[in-house]
Amino acid sequence: MKKSVFDQYTMKKLLYLLFFCFCSFQLKAQTTNPQLITPLPSVLNESSGVEVNGCNSIWTHNDSGDSARIFNIDTLGNILRILHLSIDTAFDCEESTQDSEGNFYIGDFGNNLQNRTNLRIYKIPNPDSLISDTVFPEIINFSFSDQVLFPPPSAAQNFDCEAMFHFNDSLYLFSKNWGTSNYSKMYRLPDQPGDYVAELLDSFNTGTWVTSADISPTGKTMILLSETRIWLFTEYTPGHFFDGYAQQLTMDYSQKEAVVFVDDSVVYITDEFFLSVGGNLYSLNLASWINALPDAIKQNEIDIYPNPAINQLNIQFNNIPGEFTTEIFNISGYLICHENNNSTLNISDLEPGIYLLKIVTYEKAVFVKFIKS
Repeated sequence: MKKSVFDQYTMKKLLYLLFFCFCSFQLKAQTTNPQLITPLPSVLNESSGVEVNGCNSIWTHNDSGDSARIFNIDTLGNILRILHLSIDTAFDCEESTQDSEGNFYIGDFGNNLQNRTNLRIYKIPNPDSLISDTVFPEIINFSFSDQVLFPPPSAAQNFDCEAMFHFNDSLYLFSKNWGTSNYSKMYRLPDQPGDYVAELLDSFNTGTWVTSADISPTGKTMILLSETRIWLFTEYTPGHFFDGYAQQLTMDYSQKEAVVFVDDSVVYITDEFFLSVGGNLYSLNLASWINALPDAIKQNEIDIYPNPAINQLNIQFNNIPGEFTTEIFNISGYLICHENNNSTLNISDLEPGIYLLKIVTYEKAVFVKFIKS
């Protein structure tokens, strides 16, 4: 078993190296980078999940290069405690999350080779409430509803998973696509021990791998993380996280593997130590991006009508003088059209669905969602 874990670990590193070489030519120049809090202890150079309990209690774990254990550290990088999960073998623990009662879920569902038939999630009580340093987890076993081949053909290898969060009574999982598509698939599972088939709900074109996910304490903001990007989702219907507004932030490269909301606007991020880069705990304040869309809408500066629309979309400005541009994006974030100083937009050629209209004036950008019938 140790040899197979080592082989999978080595394969993962080689694939990351190839992906980094490709991405180095694709990254945008303008970046938004998190602030360093502290280097992680060397034993956590494969940090792949992170949770917070209070202002100075952080729980994190390694992935396939380690045994089934989670580490409690503070914001200075000191190891406060190590909690061992009493299980047979941990294969590839890639993510962690917790529910409103404090229960932790550790996702042993890393599947780089796309051939695992033993995907599972370990559920344990709040580790800060445990006296013993060993815990016997409950186990959620599952399979993906749309995987029938183990492994599937290389172009369809979209059954690795490194991202998960808890919402209401369910766990939401997001795939990491090794195939030819840029879409991450979203699945749902019950949060109780048992054997399940993960329900495929939706997908979103992230343009890159997804390595972690989380939802804010109020449930109003969802985040997907990759090595170089953050996708922020707001104004969605609860449980339908891809039907609202999506914003993309770019960052400098490091192997970012874990993200968690500390509060409704600040997140912690960890990255693995790889290519002499990373191995740190970071913070990032997302308030300006999270608040941008709701503030613009509440200001009532722009009206669009009719909404839903069939052939034509009209823009009416309220006290916003000067020149402006308009851009229409589909729900996957792709730019559909761009126009200058046109308050009447012809949308007859658009497919029915949800779109995002971006209106840029001399001083600000306003985003409004509309529906093409």
